[in-house]
Amino acid sequence: MPRAVAIPGVPGLNPHLAFGDARVPEVVARLAAGRPVEPVWRNEIGGLTWAVDGGAEYVKYGPPHGEFDTAAEVARLRWVGAHVAAPRPIDHGVDATGHHWLRTQGLPGTSAVLGEWPDRAAEVVPELGRALRRFHDTVPVDGCAWEYSIAYRLTREPGTDTLGRAWPELDPVVCHGDACSPNFLLDAAGRCAGYVDLGKLGVGDRWADLAPALLSLGWNFGEGWEDVFLAAYGIARDAAKLAFYTWLWEAS
Repeated sequence: MPRAVAIPGVPGLNPHLAFGDARVPEVVARLAAGRPVEPVWRNEIGGLTWAVDGGAEYVKYGPPHGEFDTAAEVARLRWVGAHVAAPRPIDHGVDATGHHWLRTQGLPGTSAVLGEWPDRAAEVVPELGRALRRFHDTVPVDGCAWEYSIAYRLTREPGTDTLGRAWPELDPVVCHGDACSPNFLLDAAGRCAGYVDLGKLGVGDRWADLAPALLSLGWNFGEGWEDVFLAAYGIARDAAKLAFYTWLWEAS
């Protein structure tokens, strides 16, 4: 998560910044060791990310869930950190309540959906497109031990069925796995300074990242930015792949 600590927002506008009466879990307080702690992000499974000491460290804390496998995320972070700026894992574990936690070092930068950035979409959206392209061009497929393929995702989500849909031809890259706008950090000049939430990183089709990235633009910046993003990424719209991977993202 971004080094700059988020200010809780209006729940109706951004539920990820609505913390209510969230209490610091015992394990987070222990890891903070007296340093200040503040919630900065709530995810869809009910987990919270806590900033420690103004963002020097972050602790992701949440219930057991297929979307939050801390050991797998640590392995991915250690590997991808040799290629792009990503959080450096410190440690991880399970507390007495069965909740999982992952502590990482903070990265400089602010999430692309916090602070002033949502009001500067004309600058931010092209940079997000360029940043995702840099990720795909930089992280090597050879040596990546994880999958983000269609078959893998269907296996992970047994209730999902392609229902006779033809699988598109693979254009392999190492996918971020959750290439939504909040997971890109920007520096003060508006350039991408790092990538976070890489727990699903693996080899798949580039449109498996492009589809949620385009969906996220509407959620965070409003409608009408898709072509700007694609132009900055450097790819023409592939309607068939976009439709397939949008469906797969929403289904799984």
